Amino acid sequence: MQNKLRPTICNAEPSLRAKSRSQHLISKLLILVLFPLWGLGGYAQQYDWQWAMNGGGNLGGIGDEQIYDVKVGTDNNYYFIATIKGNSGAQLNGVPQTVYNVPNGGDDIFLFSTTCDGTVRWSQAIGGEHSDRAYNLVLDSNNNVYVGAYITSDGNYNIHFSPNAADDITPFPTNPEAYKHLYLVKYDSNGVFKGKKALQGTVSGYSENGAQILDLVVDSQNKLHFIVGLLAGTHLDNQVTVPSQYVYDPSTWTHHFQYRLVQYDTNLDYENSMVLPVSDTSVFENGKTRFAYDETLNQYYVVCEVQNTGQIVYDGKASVNKSFIIAFNGINSTTGVDGEEIWRREIYSDDGALLATNYFWSLKIDSNSDVYIGGNIYQIKNSQVPIKIYDPADTSTEYSFVPTASTSLPTLIKFNSNGTVQWVKQPTAFAPNFSSGVFVIPKGIAINGNEVAFGSSEGYFVWDSFTQNNPQFYQPDPTLLRFNKQTGMTLGMHDIKGDPATHQSMTAVATDNDGNYITGGSFQANLFMNNTLGITPLVSTGEADFFVAKLANSVCGSGASTNKFNQLNVTVYPNPTTDIVNIETEENLFNYVVYDINGREIQNGIFSNNNQVNLQNANSGGYFIKITTVQGSTATVKAVKK
Repeated sequence: MQNKLRPTICNAEPSLRAKSRSQHLISKLLILVLFPLWGLGGYAQQYDWQWAMNGGGNLGGIGDEQIYDVKVGTDNNYYFIATIKGNSGAQLNGVPQTVYNVPNGGDDIFLFSTTCDGTVRWSQAIGGEHSDRAYNLVLDSNNNVYVGAYITSDGNYNIHFSPNAADDITPFPTNPEAYKHLYLVKYDSNGVFKGKKALQGTVSGYSENGAQILDLVVDSQNKLHFIVGLLAGTHLDNQVTVPSQYVYDPSTWTHHFQYRLVQYDTNLDYENSMVLPVSDTSVFENGKTRFAYDETLNQYYVVCEVQNTGQIVYDGKASVNKSFIIAFNGINSTTGVDGEEIWRREIYSDDGALLATNYFWSLKIDSNSDVYIGGNIYQIKNSQVPIKIYDPADTSTEYSFVPTASTSLPTLIKFNSNGTVQWVKQPTAFAPNFSSGVFVIPKGIAINGNEVAFGSSEGYFVWDSFTQNNPQFYQPDPTLLRFNKQTGMTLGMHDIKGDPATHQSMTAVATDNDGNYITGGSFQANLFMNNTLGITPLVSTGEADFFVAKLANSVCGSGASTNKFNQLNVTVYPNPTTDIVNIETEENLFNYVVYDINGREIQNGIFSNNNQVNLQNANSGGYFIKITTVQGSTATVKAVKK
């Protein structure tokens, strides 16, 4: 278990004045001003870093060992996917790990799970001699874990999926799967290997085994959705035959893929697929393409970055810019085909290059079918050429603006489901100590009630009223930015102090069932070296490590999320108290549970003829009180015992 942070007051955020219930309570409620952010009914909750850990080996730079994705289960456990390079010194939270690369080999896919309080539950590597990749994971309704693994196999080494050798892919020629690239892999919620499925059919040699797989998506019916690029042959459980023109061209080292949208069930069996209207000269960059599905609208999204000399041709329309988002129709239940483009938006900025160096590597859809993409836009310093978000084939769609800052700008864009830009969020100014030449690629988006969070790397930017203003030439720190979903206004800026001379980045963000944030990324040298938060500093075991860290406003299991806080208006007084805490709500109180700051239950009870909780026997300090009403509502408040 990781070091726990005692809740403290820092990174102050806006709060709302508590509504007084009567003149009689005014004097008592004045005390609440000291603790306004812990109340309910519209108060903004105070967030602080609560625990952290790192993992990795002795090899690899900032891009080699990182967190690619994090998901939160219905069990409120956290599930991560990362990479570990080589096998020298591989560890997680200081505990040696089994990986399958040779000492100076490539990257293994590395899965692990923790509880919400930072206890490691299990870990598992996937891979062999060469670099293997998976850029996201998904969970079904039973918290089984699914990965779309890209295996770089030359057929000469075992590929491992579990400690059991019977689960390995053994070398060619004894095993015809040895040259295959793509596998669906399944583990249960406790990390036990449940099976794998090769997505390619017969592959006769290393030069013919090219293939691609984009992010997995799981829907409410536990169907897996993903996009694959395949060469000629019979694939996907022998249900799909790709024509002979889709081949590898050795003269140009080019794979001419047929791209298909595919659905599998949770037994890893084929269900359905359709050919996407993508030219065989198009290449979705591995790790630089995000894929998502809006089940409500049966609408898919791809956010893509292309090579400077490349294009994606979708539905007959070639891309013009480096980064863009395309929305397209899902499989028609009657005809079995569709994939027609609904809308696209490309991003143009002035950086003096043929294709402006804009990168968008994050994609999220909320419950309202609004779409968020996040990344980096580069604008030449002092350029007055507008940034454009538009469909090059339809200039009426253009949304343009001149940014208030320039150079490499972390950017979050919100669209509605029709592709209309709702807002664009970028730094609003430079901090006084701004240093040029610092380049960041922000990654990770999470939706949390009325907030949207964005993973970034920060050092010199101003976001509305928030800034760090690090010393000049200080390298960026991993930073979680929080914004109002409706307006884009900045609600909070939460950085992790790292080594000032090396680069650190945040690459994954999720929201847990208590309304807290769990993040991950990559770092060099150290993190949390300021040590003001009660967290043991993280020190990389090699050139770089991955890290995970929790930003919280409540303890595990308290259910103290922003959503739940807004559902029930609660008044707590006096606060601080010497013994008795009075709790008032608009609903009838039923019972309560009191937790200490580490999440341990210290007492519980039922409200009988009063609305009081007696903390007389509790030690001095802060406590969380979770209440339940007769009507079934729950909320959690903080009380302080003198």
